[in-house]
Amino acid sequence: MKKSVKFFLLAIIGFSFFTILLMFNFSLYERPQTLSIVENISLIVDYNNGTIKEQYNFTLEGGKTTAFDALNKWCDIEYEDFGWGIIVRIIDGVGGSWIYLVNNYSPGVGAAVYSLNDGDLVKWERVA
Repeated sequence: MKKSVKFFLLAIIGFSFFTILLMFNFSLYERPQTLSIVENISLIVDYNNGTIKEQYNFTLEGGKTTAFDALNKWCDIEYEDFGWGIIVRIIDGVGGSWIYLVNNYSPGVGAAVYSLNDGDLVKWERVA
């Protein structure tokens, strides 16, 4: 009888910790506060095959003002949404591993949560 009570208590404690961990983890991911409009944005896509696509001086609006939104405006893309972030798989029919830079700086967060500012240069590069 004592073993079953100990097992039951350990199970309750384990379940409680697991639940708290999940709640904490999901509370960390919040949609970014984006500007309603950003202007004078530039986009460069380097396919790493000799082709480079460039779009300059465009506007993003309607709260869709992330680095991902800039790419999505001008390119045909395929991506996977994992809930915690988006992974771009194919841009204009070219697959591979893609990274992005804003003003030649790697932001360290996903493109779908990086809010752009007026005048930003977004560059996407295929690295493999």
